[in-house]
Amino acid sequence: MSQATAQQVALLHHTLGMRPEQREGHRNHFVAGSGHFDMPDLEALESMGLMIRTRTPAFCDPEDIVFRASEAGRALAIEQLPAPVPPKIQSQHHQWLDADSGFSFGEWLCGGRLPRFETRGYRDYGPRNTLEYRMYRMSGYGYNAWRDVEGQWASTKKEAKASYKQALKAYRAAQRAHQRAGQ
Repeated sequence: MSQATAQQVALLHHTLGMRPEQREGHRNHFVAGSGHFDMPDLEALESMGLMIRTRTPAFCDPEDIVFRASEAGRALAIEQLPAPVPPKIQSQHHQWLDADSGFSFGEWLCGGRLPRFETRGYRDYGPRNTLEYRMYRMSGYGYNAWRDVEGQWASTKKEAKASYKQALKAYRAAQRAHQRAGQ
């Protein structure tokens, strides 16, 4: 018995309905006519004892040939089946896309703790512009919510964000120090 080629093994997998992620075959037939482009490989598999011809059902064209994998063909197909591809690790962004929650990614990721901007003053495009920004984060929900991190008032959102980041860094350092003191 000669060695089956990769194409012939692929035909066995197709005949049996096998894939790396579906290792149990769910069928065992391959219908081909006399001019089918896979016929030389199917006949080679038949000559190796890996495929057998069976009766053509009445609903098929009488000139069609039905091939089935033999037990040796099934064993070879299972042996040559590649290892299943490990599932992709789903990032939080992909989980958010699958969630279809209606929230922005930041809202979905941080919930109520998503930092926000607040403004005070008014916008005047002249020298009297008094608009200021502050960035903050809330903890808790509903009436029990409070600001746990808050930056300083600044004349631009960029400055307000930088101030918030400093306040967040100080907040986290204080929490770590508190945890170390408690241990």
